[in-house]
Order: sequence, then C-alpha cells, then structure tokens
Amino acid sequence: MEDLLKIQHRLVPDLIDKMYRRFNILCTIEKKQPIGRRSLSDVMNVTERVLRTEIEILKQQDLVSVQSTGMKLTDVGEQTLSSLAHYLTLYSSFNHLEEEFFNRYGVKVHIVRGNSDSDESVKAEMGNVTSELLEQALYDKATVSVTGGSTMAKVSESLHPLNKDIMFTPARGGLGENVVFQANTICASMANRTGGSYKVLYVPDQVSESSYETLLKEPAVIEVLDAIRHSDFIIHGIGDALKMAKRRKTSDEIIGQLQHHHAVGEAFGYYFDSKGEVVHRVKTIGMQLEDLVTKTNIFAVAGGASKAEAIKAYLEIAPKNTVLITDEKAAKAIINLE
Repeated sequence: MEDLLKIQHRLVPDLIDKMYRRFNILCTIEKKQPIGRRSLSDVMNVTERVLRTEIEILKQQDLVSVQSTGMKLTDVGEQTLSSLAHYLTLYSSFNHLEEEFFNRYGVKVHIVRGNSDSDESVKAEMGNVTSELLEQALYDKATVSVTGGSTMAKVSESLHPLNKDIMFTPARGGLGENVVFQANTICASMANRTGGSYKVLYVPDQVSESSYETLLKEPAVIEVLDAIRHSDFIIHGIGDALKMAKRRKTSDEIIGQLQHHHAVGEAFGYYFDSKGEVVHRVKTIGMQLEDLVTKTNIFAVAGGASKAEAIKAYLEIAPKNTVLITDEKAAKAIINLE
C-alpha cells in the first residue's frame, strides 16, 4: 500500500492530494458527528462551496450520510477511514516535515521513508526520486553537472532513455577515488542510460597550487570547465567533513584544523561548521560553491542520520533554488537538532 501511494504521488500528485483532502473530511466528520456543513466549514477552514462538491462525492460513494441532524460516516465510511489511517497519516507527517524545512531554510525537500545508513534500498529510492525530478525538469540541449559518490551512482541507475539532447559533465575532478563512484564514470553512465552525451575531466579531486595553475591552462580542461560553468542542472551530494577529509587522504594537520573549527559538512571541496561558515577549502578543479548562486536547478542528495549535521549545516548556506532529496531519519534528526 505504501509503495502504491508513493507511485501514485509521483505519477499523479493531485490524486493523492484529493485523497488526503477527502480523508481529512472523513476524519473531521468522525470526530464531530453529527455535524452540519457550515460547522464543518468553520472547523476545517474550507469554503462551503468546496465542501459541497466533496460531500456530494463522498455521499455517492456511500461514505457519508446526510441527515437532518447533520452528517455522519456510514459503515463503509468507517471501514475506509480505518484502512487509510496509517498510510495517509504517514503521508501527512512527511508533508508537515517538508513544509517545516521550507519554512526554516527556504528550500524544497522530498523525503524518502527509512534510513539509508542501514538500508541500501533507501539510498536507491532517493536515487529514484532524484532521477524522476530531474527527468521532469530536463529540456532539450540542457547540460547537467554531477559530483561523484555512491548516492550519485544510484541516481544514475534510475535514469531512463530520453528523447532529448542532454550533455552530462562531471562537476569537478575525481581521479583517485573508487572508479565506480567517480564523477566521470557516473556522467558516462547517465549519458548511456538517457541517450545523451558526456564530457570527462581527467584531473584529481584536489591539486597543489602549481598543478592547479598549470591544469587551468590545458585546452581540454578549459573546454570542460566552460561546460561545467554553463551547466543548467547541478546534482551533488553532501559529505560528512571528517569522513570526506580522510577519503581525500588529507594531512593530519588539516584534519586537526577541521576538528578545531568543528567542521561538520563538506560540499565542492568546502568544509563548513554547523552554522554554515566555511572553515577550510581545498583546491579543486571544477564547480565552486559560489557558482551555485547563478544556477536555477540544483538537486542536493544526501541521507542517513549520520549525515544530519552535515545536511543541516549545508542548508544554512544552500541557494534557495536548491531541492533537497533526503530520507526520513535524516530529516527528523535535522529538525531535532534545532
């Protein structure tokens, strides 16, 4: 049932909204029965005109009976309400969580049930949601820049053939990581799955000052960097600061600095504390955090309770046109961190 609701919500979102609205009407009638339409309108803060239409539909389905004393649920209505209660209450709680995120951080959020720390299928579901949102928004000749990581690989696995000319580029260099999770590999996979094209950036994730200046003069690097900077869509992860530093084989001295400044999160080579203040930055070739300001389609994908602090910190500085795809465990932990 939960899976069916998820599918329906993605395929026909207004269908679930209508179902939830009628579910709320049934819930209110059950609590207040018998109740007149005007009283119901006042309690629910819904116009009588809207209620008249909804009540008529509920009557036709034998869910509500209208008597001189007011409206009541029929036996069928009681059974229907009982059957839907668990699933639509879950839907409601996620809606409230998503609204809470928007009110606090000004970003849209899509929450997947579960904890990706302990259940790989949850990470796969975050990939499904991200790919669906991306496919709905993509247009012909668009360019998509993507970072590396296991979550990005799940996004790639969920994409479908598209009748559009889409270019995929790595958001930054990534040589030295597990090849399966490198941005170059993921871009190639996304292009193959959608029928698009891709560019590669054969440079390390972080480089020395001298190498940085030299690489920026390479024609092949210049060409890819231009495509990255002009990309229309960004898909990126959010990392735990210390885990990312160790993955990059960062020196003990820098790790000590990150610990001293209480770094909790990382994105695009920028390490930040719980308030979103950047405490350290590594030289990376590719997209920079400040480049996001001009982008209108940004998907940040990260989940698991272990990343709650990192995600919350990033939300303090995330562009308002960011869409966060996360899981239930991370979302609840973030709200509780307030």
